Amino acid sequence: MNITRFSLAAAFASSVLLTGANGQTTATTAPVGFVTVGITAGTGSAKKNTLFSVPLMETEEITGQVAGIITGVTANTISNSNAGWTAGALSQPATPFLIQITSGAAEGRLFLVSSSAGTGGAIAGTANTDTTVTVSSIDAAQVNLSNLGIVAGTDTYKLFAADTLSSFFGSPTSSGVQGGTSAASADTIVAVTNGVPATYYYNTTSDRWVKVALGSPDASNVTLLPYFGIQYARLPNSALTFVVTGDVPTQQREVAVKNSGTTIVSQYWPVDTTLGTSGLSSVVTSGSSATTADTVILTANGVPSTYFYNGANWKKVALGSPNADNTVLAIGTSTQIVRKGSASGYSTLTQQVPYNL
Repeated sequence: MNITRFSLAAAFASSVLLTGANGQTTATTAPVGFVTVGITAGTGSAKKNTLFSVPLMETEEITGQVAGIITGVTANTISNSNAGWTAGALSQPATPFLIQITSGAAEGRLFLVSSSAGTGGAIAGTANTDTTVTVSSIDAAQVNLSNLGIVAGTDTYKLFAADTLSSFFGSPTSSGVQGGTSAASADTIVAVTNGVPATYYYNTTSDRWVKVALGSPDASNVTLLPYFGIQYARLPNSALTFVVTGDVPTQQREVAVKNSGTTIVSQYWPVDTTLGTSGLSSVVTSGSSATTADTVILTANGVPSTYFYNGANWKKVALGSPNADNTVLAIGTSTQIVRKGSASGYSTLTQQVPYNL
């Protein structure tokens, strides 16, 4: 994998003022930068997998307050009575938005704003009004917002833009992704949402991203959620690289991990971290071996490795179960968490910012 390491010092040195799109918001300064992340080459006849994620956050100019004070919350809505948003503008299928809680008990939670329609695989729901956003059904299935301890009139939010399959990966001519007339002849992407996997590829017959399902439905507007990762299976014997620009995350993050089955969690930060400092031990069941413990899977150069937590240290599933606390979670990668059993619901993975701001 071709990954250019990200320098926080350089990001701070080149930081710019990022403000709301109108005079209603207070100007804020955020460090910005870029990172180059890569997809491992296949062999030409066989695919190789990369556990991939999109680091950095995207601030977008909008009408109304990009950041502000939350004045109301329900099970699946967040309101700011002074927001001044354009109704429906934050809910366009091709240009999705995220809302992050930036203070209080729920600091670091990120939610996809529901779309006004299911066009191109977007998560359809209730469009935003001038004061209220509805979170997507995938997020509402994980948590009841009114149970998160958000304090109306005190806690704050910030809006970010999100990428889609189409906007990030483009087409074979624009980015070098391998398209095809079927999933077998193309690069494929697997996203796991609330434990349910879905596979996508660029269909050269319909000239768009599609889902592997009956009728090959349009998937151009499927959102790449920054709190989750994806599995990218590359067929050609050439690697891919993508340059990602945006804001450096400055809040802790909280992400829902399914209590049974698979969750692919992004390496959210634009720096390398390790298994030992990741906080992942708080959301897995430990055990004396991978047979009894939950496992996590990482990939490097297309090769997967499996790890488990024994209650004190991370161990690699290999001869002698070597200590793996210092195993690197690299920029632009993701971690596949496989939880055993049949427990319902979700656990919360909380991670502190791994750098000084």
